Amino acid sequence: MTCVASAITGDAFVHTCLEALTRLIPGSTGVYYLVDDNLVPGQHILAGISPETHQAYLRHFLLIDPLHPQRYNDQPVTLARMDESIRRSSYYRQFMVPNAMGDMTEIFVRQRKQIVAGLSLMRDKPFSLQEQQRLRAALPLIELATEELTPAAAGSRLTPKEQMIVGLVREGACNKRIASQLGVSLSTVKTHLRNIFSKTNASNRTELVAGLPVSHDRHYLN
Repeated sequence: MTCVASAITGDAFVHTCLEALTRLIPGSTGVYYLVDDNLVPGQHILAGISPETHQAYLRHFLLIDPLHPQRYNDQPVTLARMDESIRRSSYYRQFMVPNAMGDMTEIFVRQRKQIVAGLSLMRDKPFSLQEQQRLRAALPLIELATEELTPAAAGSRLTPKEQMIVGLVREGACNKRIASQLGVSLSTVKTHLRNIFSKTNASNRTELVAGLPVSHDRHYLN
């Protein structure tokens, strides 16, 4: 398992997203990774973390990471945070504290409900509620970056959430109703629609409804 950026072909977009997030959250460092079929992280991209620290994590701490994807795949979670139990763990004492990591947050990217990628952010002081909200708002961008690395087959290029949005558009739902039903902001809906139009070569809602046979899962909610 490597820790160099070139491990992922066409990773420039992910680098840009990761660097933007570490600038958005002052003092933070980050790691982006893909997840294999066994939910094991690999092909890491680092921002502000030394290769030596990362290799030590892979050798000694990966399996006991309290925010490991395997612990969250069956939960409807896209953003996981530290709690007091983690602060009492050996992982915190032996890995985080020596590396000046006082807090960490994990963002999970899902396709068809399964975690396919993740992004870890760490820093020496706790993340504020506002910063957590900023990270959650960045999820659509991270999802898009992940799709650039893991292109789906031609017949299933849309993410599960995008398929849900297409289904709602076909029912005549306006952006405001879609945002309310999915529990996201209006700007997030607009971002998803722009991505959908780009993927399907549709110019507007009419072309989208007329030209795309999409199935959607009503129960998929991040």
